[in-house]
Amino acid sequence: MEVSERKKYKAIIKAKQKAYIGALSKAQCEEVNFESRLNNLRNKLTHQLRKTDSSANSVKSMPTISRILFGLQEDIVRLSLPIYNFKEEKEVINTFVISFLSHRRETQYDGECKYYGETLLNLYLDIFITLTCRNTPRRIEHKPGFLVNPKTEQLLELDITLEEFLLAFEFQGESHYREQKEMEKDTVKLSKCASNNVILVPVNIYQLESRRLMQLILNSMKDSLGIKSQESGVSMKVDSSLKINPKHIRSYKKACQRIYLAETLFGSAIKWLDEFALRFRDTQAIRNPISSTTEAPRLTKKTNDLEVPELYTELKHV
Repeated sequence: MEVSERKKYKAIIKAKQKAYIGALSKAQCEEVNFESRLNNLRNKLTHQLRKTDSSANSVKSMPTISRILFGLQEDIVRLSLPIYNFKEEKEVINTFVISFLSHRRETQYDGECKYYGETLLNLYLDIFITLTCRNTPRRIEHKPGFLVNPKTEQLLELDITLEEFLLAFEFQGESHYREQKEMEKDTVKLSKCASNNVILVPVNIYQLESRRLMQLILNSMKDSLGIKSQESGVSMKVDSSLKINPKHIRSYKKACQRIYLAETLFGSAIKWLDEFALRFRDTQAIRNPISSTTEAPRLTKKTNDLEVPELYTELKHV
């Protein structure tokens, strides 16, 4: 981002926020400490605009900024205050996010990802989770000690693990639907992860799209934990293969909140990534007809999938 553009954003954001505060009553400002929270957001963005594009440091503050912005946005709706669209604020954060992710895409995470499909999946998870949550370690191509192939007694590999969320991801290409050995290993991975309190989410080419992937992650967690969409709250499945504990529920709630946050704040970055994913799906359609047109199998059978806003709203009953 050019220096002149950075200065322009600073000036516009300052002027718009000042005008908005001026239009609120004293009671409205004081009810949720609105003025100081807007000032805090502006200060964070001013600091953000001093950073160098694409570096790891350029997105270090993104979880904090996004949390502040999201909280303000939610309170405006909750208190029926005059609309403030945060247009420039969102443009700033999306510009830095896209620049950072561009480098990761081009280098395939500095060579950590073997395949381009895995790279795209990691990019989505960056937007959904890593850039909305502080201190969320992720392992790529990890072999956990419990994941032993009973036939070979060798450790099997998980493409991505997010231990804080008790989640793991496997990117499945065409061989996962045609080769018996691959299908057997996939079954082992699903069951072994479940017996060790990890929800494994298989993802294929067809599911590399923001809306599909958001729903897949949250509904896979919901169904694996036996969370039903009803006002009575949480209902656990007696035959669940997971040993459900409070951390699973906390992880599910956090994932819902963060993915909903990402959907509302990182629209431009999501659209940017969806375009690359669409090109990839189009190029793979002929060579990989199954994995590019059908959903990957889940730990539990797909039941009543809900949209992200519905899942977020249902959290008050969980």
